[in-house]
Amino acid sequence: MRRNKIKIRQSIPRGTSRKSKVSGASDFQKGYEAGYTHGILKGKQSYGSFFEGTSIIIPTFNQKALLLQCIESIEAHTAMPYEIIVVDNGSEDGTAEELRSRRLSIRLAVHSQNLGFARAINTGLMMAKGSTIVLLNNDTLVTEGWLSNMLRCLNDCPEVAVVGPVTNYISGEQQIDVPYGDIAGMYEFAATYNASDERKWWNTDRLVGFCLLFARSTFEGVGYLDEGYEFGNFEDDDWIVRLRFQGKKMKIAGDTFIHHFGSVTMKGLGNEGFKKVNGQNENFFTEKWGNVYEILQRQSDQNCSEGTKSLDFFPTHIWIRGLGERVYWLEHGVKYPIAHGVLNENEKHRAIRLSVIDLLQLPTGPQRSSEEAISPTSAYEGAIFRGADGCMYQVDQGKRREIVSSYAILSWGLVVGENRDLITEGSKLPIGVPILPAPRLKSEDL
Repeated sequence: MRRNKIKIRQSIPRGTSRKSKVSGASDFQKGYEAGYTHGILKGKQSYGSFFEGTSIIIPTFNQKALLLQCIESIEAHTAMPYEIIVVDNGSEDGTAEELRSRRLSIRLAVHSQNLGFARAINTGLMMAKGSTIVLLNNDTLVTEGWLSNMLRCLNDCPEVAVVGPVTNYISGEQQIDVPYGDIAGMYEFAATYNASDERKWWNTDRLVGFCLLFARSTFEGVGYLDEGYEFGNFEDDDWIVRLRFQGKKMKIAGDTFIHHFGSVTMKGLGNEGFKKVNGQNENFFTEKWGNVYEILQRQSDQNCSEGTKSLDFFPTHIWIRGLGERVYWLEHGVKYPIAHGVLNENEKHRAIRLSVIDLLQLPTGPQRSSEEAISPTSAYEGAIFRGADGCMYQVDQGKRREIVSSYAILSWGLVVGENRDLITEGSKLPIGVPILPAPRLKSEDL
């Protein structure tokens, strides 16, 4: 989220001299800046400090009444340790003011405008302190035993990375038939239905993002949501695809029911608005991933995703950067800091923005000059070529790594070579892990 400048209007009593006005304004600004600096320091000191509980992240936009019901249901039906993080996506219905006035024990982030579902979730992920994390839509009502049941499913199945509940309204296999006709009846139904029962857990290849539970380590391994999606839809599918490339499993906790009013924010766009947003996101997903499910199947058949993280699917021999001006050369999973002042503007522009989470997980090598960084270690190392099968590959330490789409090539700033010998020799190399598209990050704070 790019920070906007804050304009402060001060009230100065009548009859105050101009000199006093200037002095008062100066004192106020000094106090404001001191307080802001203190807040930044406290934030840095607490970064990386977590608690044994669950961070419940709720993005919201102009659905104050639904949000308050959702929060009340959490407070009434959650016995396990938790924190609530609400990310207000530029609501114009007084959501933030209402939350502050009620002095609810929640952590609140407010975007100045609607920046989309992915960016709201990412803000919440950045703030989360829990050892486990729940992504929860604001148009849901949780029920008795919901979190303890889902945590049991997650903790009792070490091969499982993400758990989702069943509900009354959703696409896919998480929807069940329900007998109730009102909210009171819903709570009565859920109180009986939510009897912990591992026989009702089953594996799945897809979970919908209205309610997802996962460990912090899963978030750190998969990364933030892609912020290239507009408003909502498909960003959860995108994140699940990245999860699956790492060989991680998902389960539906069929013994856990929560109520879902159903896509209220998206319905607020109207039929035409929904079709436009949904169509744009679907097109972006297809452009980004290509024939992704075929590649996933081949990946599964080759058993080459065991214990991998998102950074294992990055290419080699590229420029990357983090929050600041520091640029790195990424080579074989190691980032090499480039000496300040030695890069030209073109090289700086080509550096791909990574999150702090990803950068921290990449081991750091010794500082290099730009010339040292790009000096080839072998004739074909890091080169991109099109194989005889029509797929694009990068040569990486004696293997050829398939690049999943043309978008992935562009997203990493890769350049395709035309060397005939490379095509012939590269096609003989064994297959390595594929290269996935770079997640698009618009927020400057991640």
